[in-house]
Amino acid sequence: MGSTASFRGSNYGSQIGANYGSVTNEFHLPWNLDDKLSPVPGAAFDSYVDQHEDRCLPGTRTDLLSQISEWAASPQARCIFWLSGIAGTGKSTISRTMAESFSLSQSLGATFFFKRGEGDRGNARKFFPTIARQLAINIPEIAPVLQESVCENPGIITKTMREQFEKLLLQPLHSIERSKTPTLAIVIVIDALDKCEGDGDIRLILQLLPRLQNLAARRLRVLLTSRPDLPIRLGFLKIANDDHSDFVLHDIPLEVIKHDISLFFDYRLTEIRTERFLPSNWPGDEGLQKLVALSIPLFIFAATVCRIFEELDWDPVDSLSEILTRQHAQSKLDSTYLPVLDRLLGRQHERHKEKLVSQFQQVIGAIVTLESPLSVPSLAKLLDLPERLVRLRLDPLHSVLRVPDNETLPVRLFHLSFRDFLLDPETREKTPLGINETETHYKLAKKCLLMCQSLRKNICGLPSDGTERTEIDRQTVDSSLPPELQYACRYWAYHMGNDPPSTSDFLHDAKRFILKNYQIIDLAPLQVYCAGLIFAPRTAIIRAQFKREIPTSICQLPRVEERWGPELQTLEGHSGFVESVAFSPDGRLLASGSEDKTIRLWNPVTGTLIQTLEGHSGSVQSVSFSPDGRLLASGSGDRIVRLWGPTLEGHSSSVLSVTFSPDSRVLASGSRDKTVRLWDPATGVLTQTLEGHSSSVLSVTFSPDGRLLALGCYDKTIQLWDPATGVLTQTLEGHSSSVLSVTFSPDGRLLASGSFDKTVRLWDPATGALSQTLEGHSRSFQSVTFSPDGRLLASGSEGSIVRLWDLATGVLTQTLEGHSSSVQSVTFSPDSRLLASGSYDKTIRLWDPATGALTQRLEGHSSSVW
Repeated sequence: MGSTASFRGSNYGSQIGANYGSVTNEFHLPWNLDDKLSPVPGAAFDSYVDQHEDRCLPGTRTDLLSQISEWAASPQARCIFWLSGIAGTGKSTISRTMAESFSLSQSLGATFFFKRGEGDRGNARKFFPTIARQLAINIPEIAPVLQESVCENPGIITKTMREQFEKLLLQPLHSIERSKTPTLAIVIVIDALDKCEGDGDIRLILQLLPRLQNLAARRLRVLLTSRPDLPIRLGFLKIANDDHSDFVLHDIPLEVIKHDISLFFDYRLTEIRTERFLPSNWPGDEGLQKLVALSIPLFIFAATVCRIFEELDWDPVDSLSEILTRQHAQSKLDSTYLPVLDRLLGRQHERHKEKLVSQFQQVIGAIVTLESPLSVPSLAKLLDLPERLVRLRLDPLHSVLRVPDNETLPVRLFHLSFRDFLLDPETREKTPLGINETETHYKLAKKCLLMCQSLRKNICGLPSDGTERTEIDRQTVDSSLPPELQYACRYWAYHMGNDPPSTSDFLHDAKRFILKNYQIIDLAPLQVYCAGLIFAPRTAIIRAQFKREIPTSICQLPRVEERWGPELQTLEGHSGFVESVAFSPDGRLLASGSEDKTIRLWNPVTGTLIQTLEGHSGSVQSVSFSPDGRLLASGSGDRIVRLWGPTLEGHSSSVLSVTFSPDSRVLASGSRDKTVRLWDPATGVLTQTLEGHSSSVLSVTFSPDGRLLALGCYDKTIQLWDPATGVLTQTLEGHSSSVLSVTFSPDGRLLASGSFDKTVRLWDPATGALSQTLEGHSRSFQSVTFSPDGRLLASGSEGSIVRLWDLATGVLTQTLEGHSSSVQSVTFSPDSRLLASGSYDKTIRLWDPATGALTQRLEGHSSSVW
């Protein structure tokens, strides 16, 4: 399940109290906590896989290390210390050094070192569970509370990051504050946040972390390092300045950097001279000064150069000469890595170079594009190459790759800048050893699919078809599926990317099959051969391909549908009409508002209910995410607009529609009280009331540039307002009955309105002219929405039907049937690949707008979804 965002506000203002004594060797986590939290292997600073990573040498970075130590110890210090710096400036070395220091002083709470290409170390799916697991070890007082929270929330690692944060960190820490008093600051170290996949997850982490400052009298600290990438800078802009301190690593005075790099070279070159039997004065003052000058400000350059000097196959004197010849290279990465690559080619005869280039791109290309690293034997099997050939290609690259002697450990990059360098298209203009990322992914996808041919039914030797997944231990899986096969099963689709070849029909059918049988597969995997296959449609590709796998003990097969129906998924759970549906900006979450007074948050990929938000005392008639994904707004018959968290009160009648401005700075709400109110969602303050309407405001929407606010009104009109001034600029007339829904096209050039008069009208908002009238529904249009790619218009009607229109031609292209009652709300996912519809039949249905197929049905509301 992908990570999503939930929006139930909590404000824990008390102080945590804890006597953070030393952790003895006798302390153990509760017996099942590790299994339930599933922490990410290798993410901690002292993990086995990273045990050889560098720490700061004595005498280097002294001022900065002291500053961080003082920040952690000061009761007045800000919660977060953000250490930013460009690639190669030594951020991870500093964070590892400080983590070790905090550990020795018993003030370390937890660490998470993000690393791209290292499985779950490259994303935030298990970030908070991993932090919580370490906190339970280092702060034993919270372990029982954490255990209780995990027992109450058994699927917590699949829930939203916000819920993980509250249940695994905030609430356990909050629970111990009443009876204890902290004696030391506890520090959480987060390294390389920029390597976390998903800008939305990065921003959410930055949004949640400051809430820790309200605990333990601000004695819980977060040391965070990253490149100064835009998502992180934007994330920090959303945080109050009082919550964090910044330190820009590459802005350290050059003389300080020069001093530290000189000390580093003095230390390392002394070792190298001894190991390589070099003269005591090598490389000489001039050579040393040139190396120092080349390294500033990148410590990674200095570290890589020293590893090159250690290569036994190369003369350090020649290596020094080659490196210094590139001292005027345009890029520091060129100076660092081109000498390594040039050597590989330089030692080859011309007739062998082509073969070497091909093998390099196969082996090294795979290493830098794998989603999770593999050992040499596993890599060789995946690539279908002799292991000796793989080792032959790796042997000259020990200065940039860590190749363990232990054959079970994976090959890793010393620094991700080597990956960046090889995959940079400009590198291919400088050396034939540059890697084409797209081609490499495609080749790896084919290798993965070939590897998957070794799969067979019941490969783990389970005793029966009913064996549940929870009964299968990890050792059984690992002994039955070697690492390369596990990798192929997990990541073939990752390498395939978004443009699969001619297998698309099969993949589409497989996706339908998985969606239908997701719960069965998760419960008892072997049931996919029984219940999954026998209930698949007669013409399903999966059924035809694997019909031989249907158990022979089943004598009579049930009657099934001829083909996949329009339904992909139906989400069930509301106990009343579904009034409104909305996708989050990243498409990972679907919100539904219902007559049953609840909002439900769903995973649209799996159809899983993630969270139910309760608080309204009336029907939830409209839901809307802010464009930045940080807030969810809901409007209700109880006359209240809720922001999960703040609550906005002011309307004197039902709130029928809510919408955010494109910059998320304004929230508009339309009501039966004949007003539109504009709110500041950051503070909950009412900033403006638009009055003068003669009837209820049924629908509100901002133009893409935020300069217009369109209102659909009960009096049959559409009104266009300037939200900055509160001035009514135009009134569009033409409908013969109430306007139930209004929406702008993505480019802002069209405004669509759906009406009780059974028509959709397209308007030019610049002139107010009517461009087109779409007819086709036999009942009123309850909701209209444009696809984000601007190609389609979807409409939902009182007659239980969803229709899709081609905007280029105005032609009705598809009619989607499946609901059993009025369709109150329709919305596209951000990538235009899913269409969600909410209905009075208490369900949400997910459709594929390209084919008209229904992907999922979401059930759970006890009343209508609007």
